Amino acid sequence: MYQAPTLIVVSSPDPGQLEFIDAGIIVHNMELAAENEGLAANYNMACLASLPKTVIPAGMTPCFAITLGHTKEKLTPRDLDIKRIPINWIKKD
Repeated sequence: MYQAPTLIVVSSPDPGQLEFIDAGIIVHNMELAAENEGLAANYNMACLASLPKTVIPAGMTPCFAITLGHTKEKLTPRDLDIKRIPINWIKKD
């Protein structure tokens, strides 16, 4: 049986830069938790401008969105080389 993906929108009243950053952090944690439970997760910012006003509570502005759902693909952990992203230490104790 097919189950449509779920769209979650994090909103804020009169958001400034910090609220958009906070919304991104919230969604990122949702993504990690969803994938830990075997769900597929995808940041979905393209939908924000086209959301019907009736789905967002009055006085709120959509800041960030994520789509969650089941996938036919098997999600497997990957071993990533920690050196794949260079680090430039400013101060190393």
